[in-house]
Amino acid sequence: MMRNPAHTYRQFSVQGATPLGLVVMLYDGAIAFLLRAVTAIEAHDIPQKCTHLNRALAIIAQLEGSLNFELGGEVARTLKSFYVYARTQAMKANVENSPEMLRSLIEKFASVREAWYEAEHRPSTSPSTPASGGSPREAWYEAQHGQQPSPSTPASEESPYAPSPTPEPGSWRMSG
Repeated sequence: MMRNPAHTYRQFSVQGATPLGLVVMLYDGAIAFLLRAVTAIEAHDIPQKCTHLNRALAIIAQLEGSLNFELGGEVARTLKSFYVYARTQAMKANVENSPEMLRSLIEKFASVREAWYEAEHRPSTSPSTPASGGSPREAWYEAQHGQQPSPSTPASEESPYAPSPTPEPGSWRMSG
């Protein structure tokens, strides 16, 4: 007999996910906890705000901790900067009880999450950029600056989380 069907479903989802799918799931979790923190701030529920922000921060730490700078290159460095920024903004929003700061952070996470989702769902024979035309790095840059990076800023680096389009067997391991 199942005790918690939702937990069982999540467990099977994680076990069957691709590396990019796991990244998308982590982004979904971070966004969900940030949204719950916004609701808690608006309800003046400080304990729930702290609980949800702590969970979002734990996910951000997991994303940051799994970056592979050797394989990910500039993308990994850009994502590291994004995660540092996200942590800083979440903590500042906590201190200032600012749902607006969290909403802005949620928008940035949603933008980068969408790029990861597109990368996961593009056909394997397609070019190395997501169907939306931008990489996760470009989505992050656009979320930060309101525009795509200039052509002199290369953005087609491989994912720091997943194998390149033609990986060697066993070469896709995430750092840990």
